[in-house]
Amino acid sequence: MRIPLDQLCVKSGVLCPRCEALVSSGAVTELDLEVMRVLLKAESTPDYRFLKDSEYVKSVNLGGVLVVQLDTPPTGVEMRSLTKLSRHLENHFKTRVRVIDAKGTSTKDLVRSIIQPARVLGVNTLWLPDGSMEYVVRIPRADLKHLPAPQEDVEHLLSQIVGANVRIRVTEG
Repeated sequence: MRIPLDQLCVKSGVLCPRCEALVSSGAVTELDLEVMRVLLKAESTPDYRFLKDSEYVKSVNLGGVLVVQLDTPPTGVEMRSLTKLSRHLENHFKTRVRVIDAKGTSTKDLVRSIIQPARVLGVNTLWLPDGSMEYVVRIPRADLKHLPAPQEDVEHLLSQIVGANVRIRVTEG
């Protein structure tokens, strides 16, 4: 697994000066460090062999849900494997975990994987006059209570992951 820190530093818990600088600058958080440690241990088991070709992107704690972003190999990883990895991480962190594939999926699939069980009616791209763009995610009003965290927190997380401003619009029906 490719990670932003040295594997030896993560496994041992003793950070070299380069890794220590990344952690102290905020590029890598303590949460990232702990998630990387668990993923490196899981990588050696037969169930999680796909992790050897994957790259760790980042982790975000969103209220009661931990979202782990991985860049899986281009051959694709079955959704079943990511779900199994989520359960493994849930047992370790004692909180709900969502493992998402950061690349290779459409914006709608990425949004759907984060806000499930809430339904996504559509994801629209809105081009603004200044040349920037933002995404508008439409969900039914009845599913607002199924979001994993408050609406503003989910919008902020989606904006971080997608790399553009994301707004959630609640619609009737």
